[in-house]
Amino acid sequence: MPASPQNGKVGHKSTLGEPPGHKHQNGNGSSLTLQQRTPPPDNWRHIQPCSHLTKVLATSAHDTVMATYKQAVGILVAVNPLLKERLVFRKKDGLAVPQNTFNDLKHKVLRCSDCNLANFHQVFFCLQCPHVGCYQEHARAHAAKQNHMFAIDAQNGLLFCFSCKDYINHSALNDIRLAVASMDDIQPSSDKQAALSEYYDKPAAVAIHGLKGIVNLGATCFMSCVLQTLLHNPLVRNHFFNNDLHFFNCPLAQQYLDEGNIDSSTACITCLVDAVFKQVYCASSNEGFGITTLLQTAWYKNQLLAGFSEQDAHEFWQFLLNEFHADHEKVLQEAHLDIPSPERCLCITHSVFLGELESLVECSSCGFVRSTVDPLVDLSLEVNDLNHKTNTLYECLDQFTHTEALDAKSSCQSCGTESKPFRSLRIRKLPPVLSIQLKRFKHNHANDTASKIETKVDTPLYLNLTKYVSDYNNEGNDDVDSGKVYELFGVITHIGSVNTGHYVAFIKNSIGQWFKFDDSVVSHASHHDVQNTNAYLLFYIAHFS
Repeated sequence: MPASPQNGKVGHKSTLGEPPGHKHQNGNGSSLTLQQRTPPPDNWRHIQPCSHLTKVLATSAHDTVMATYKQAVGILVAVNPLLKERLVFRKKDGLAVPQNTFNDLKHKVLRCSDCNLANFHQVFFCLQCPHVGCYQEHARAHAAKQNHMFAIDAQNGLLFCFSCKDYINHSALNDIRLAVASMDDIQPSSDKQAALSEYYDKPAAVAIHGLKGIVNLGATCFMSCVLQTLLHNPLVRNHFFNNDLHFFNCPLAQQYLDEGNIDSSTACITCLVDAVFKQVYCASSNEGFGITTLLQTAWYKNQLLAGFSEQDAHEFWQFLLNEFHADHEKVLQEAHLDIPSPERCLCITHSVFLGELESLVECSSCGFVRSTVDPLVDLSLEVNDLNHKTNTLYECLDQFTHTEALDAKSSCQSCGTESKPFRSLRIRKLPPVLSIQLKRFKHNHANDTASKIETKVDTPLYLNLTKYVSDYNNEGNDDVDSGKVYELFGVITHIGSVNTGHYVAFIKNSIGQWFKFDDSVVSHASHHDVQNTNAYLLFYIAHFS
């Protein structure tokens, strides 16, 4: 995805495994990685064609390239729900294609034809044949095997040259992309526009990517880091962008709009987080902002959070998820709707983060297995600090799911034998977003002291969970199930000691770049920066989401 300019310096060189940044070809053929903090959505005209593209466009293949590019970009045009009455997709016979059908077809097209991976914005259309491939592996393999050097990024419509290993552009291609993708001349009906204007603001260009810091109000970095992971979580963001159920049914929503006083009887966390989304994505500048009202509301809701002392980011994250569900139930009651079971609940907590954890207890005598299933919202993994060697996240998962003998004996309900059974854990149902806590803080009950584990844990950008699920066949099966591959998009790290320290967040935002959020300061980061941090909280999103 587009790299961004930072103080005019030459950025790091991209490596395989993550799409490189844009480079500008200068007169002598060398290339500089241009970095800019918040590029406007279509400010890509500065990207120049490479020598390979210039050579191809000078041949008889010029018209074919232009036509193919236009067709491919047309597939990538987002369907704006406000334009359903005016923007209609039709078959060759003239019959309209239902929006749901169109969206289903679009999601099927935007997947790697080899591994079926959507790759979270990293799918490439070959410009020279119908192949669709993931950048992680198959797009590059196809380019090398077939000598098809050009492909189109499914997220932004830019052309990518595999020979140059970088994005390229051309004035004619840029005009095609803007013309196909632009819907500026299609407006909602006047009645609908009037209704929308009462409740909705059109975001400024500077706010589109949400690169806005949060001012530290006094040891509140734990709050701002957690909020940034929610602000840039695409599934959570979609909830708040489409939260009419809460907005129109929460009795407290209007009070927040009117900037009323907040007390224990009027505190609504969902309304306050909704206000944070508005401040970030409807802002007219990228200056940091304060979260005073949210801070006060959190104090009213949870007395343990009161005061300006440092709190635990993981506990605050759990607090927010509990509040999201509680607020959702209150709104359902207000709207006279039935309250569903957790597995059917459509609140943010359950629809985004809920999975299932299976506990397996095996009789050591007859092998009978008793299974218990519990809800899973996050995984808390032990960090091995015995030898202070670097751990890997897979080693932490292995430790979490390993089979162990229980100390206490129990009677088997199958054979009746009393023995010490074996116990193991597996993920029964994977959540759309997997949240992981690395347990870095230990409490010594003997002397009532706390300590912090600084052992490094290598965190992969892509996490393969195939072997940790209940249906895994471990008989020499090393295959990767593409439906169980997750991509890292958020990391929270703690710097300092147990009692005094600072939280910093690294977020992969909607344009596919890593950014460091250090309170009100937002700066560009590389995936190397992310992997070199001592992670405390990790957020992975599933490719099937």
